[in-house]
Amino acid sequence: MKLSKFIAASVGAFGLVRSGCSQILSHRPSEGAGVSYSINVPQNTSLSGSGPIFLQLKAPPGTKWFALGQGSQMTDGNMFIVYSASMHNVTLSTRRATGHVEPLYDPSIQAHLLDGSGIHNGVMTANIRCDNCTTLIDGESALGNSSPWTWALTHGHPLMSSNLSEKLYQHDWHGSFSLNLTQAVGGNNSNPFIVPMRSLFESYAHQRQVSDTLLHKKRIAHGVMTSVAFVLLFPNFALLLYIVPSRRTVPWVHAPLQLFAVLLALAGFGVGISVSKDLQEIGGYHPVIGYVAVGGVVLIQPLLGIMQHLHFRKTGTSSLYGVSHRYLGRFFAALGVINGGIGFHYATAKNPDIPRASPLAYGIICGSMFVIYVSVILWRRSKSQAKPSKGYRLPFFGSRQDKPTIATLDNSSDNTLCATDEVQASREKPWLS
Repeated sequence: MKLSKFIAASVGAFGLVRSGCSQILSHRPSEGAGVSYSINVPQNTSLSGSGPIFLQLKAPPGTKWFALGQGSQMTDGNMFIVYSASMHNVTLSTRRATGHVEPLYDPSIQAHLLDGSGIHNGVMTANIRCDNCTTLIDGESALGNSSPWTWALTHGHPLMSSNLSEKLYQHDWHGSFSLNLTQAVGGNNSNPFIVPMRSLFESYAHQRQVSDTLLHKKRIAHGVMTSVAFVLLFPNFALLLYIVPSRRTVPWVHAPLQLFAVLLALAGFGVGISVSKDLQEIGGYHPVIGYVAVGGVVLIQPLLGIMQHLHFRKTGTSSLYGVSHRYLGRFFAALGVINGGIGFHYATAKNPDIPRASPLAYGIICGSMFVIYVSVILWRRSKSQAKPSKGYRLPFFGSRQDKPTIATLDNSSDNTLCATDEVQASREKPWLS
């Protein structure tokens, strides 16, 4: 009997102690180099849905600044950016972002530092109380079993600034994660991070981490590969049909070189998908246009080219496959070139540090390539029109029934002409290997 009373009293006492303890939920990014983010939701705030919440941000030596933000993206809610104010103190700059640019100081965020904040042995600690952080900018609750958060940091020497609008260098790492904040509910302390008795949990889901250094390299690789493929290779390899009009040009020169261009475009497309995932913009207008352009040159164009080649081997004439291959090729190449220009605008909006000379150089190269392409086509047409007496019939311009057909179109996508006897001879004897 006495034992049962003792157990009941012990359980009751433990319950009283636990109810007064602060439940703290923490997240330590695996690539954050020792950075940690902890959150506590007081019992009263959890019950009412409004009120203060408590945050603790800690970063090891060698961190220039680090930040915690509410929501799954920078623009979703409040941001808490911490950097050194002096050798022993830290600065809390509450900011809000309007896009992928440096966030601006926002004094409407009611947050301030608590006791225990400062720099100790090089470790920056910011204990924060925020009184209006229970909802996101879209009105959704920031509390719950899947609360989204973002983080970022930059390595380097301490800033040593108490300016709340201090200019910040772009982060080296950034990421996002979700927390079950129902596990962070407990206590009603004015500063839960200095209470000696507390429960510490580490639980997160949907973690995403991005190296901005690697992201920058992937952006460059994507831009170079896709630009070279669509601006230079596809148009120039198509012009070979005009410059070298021969039955051997298509299978031995045009097709292999265009296949190389397709593989280059596909590689650039893959890198671009990786960049879109890092930026959480996989459904943006620039990626969607890229899906169409790359899908066309990878899937549709080779199929039409093969069908036209097989048709020519059987009949020695052009067909709808060849005409479609020619005009769709021009369309997809032009779409890719235009999307490249959109990509520069898209990238500048995400990263204002892109040199202004880059899109200017891209435009000059595209314009020059357009002039060359049109000039070669006009030159070939004028050259063909100047030889009507040699037994060549020009596509789309020859008479219908008043003259016999003494030439047919070969299997090139640009309708290069060759004489009928050459076509007949090519079908009677095997091609040279």
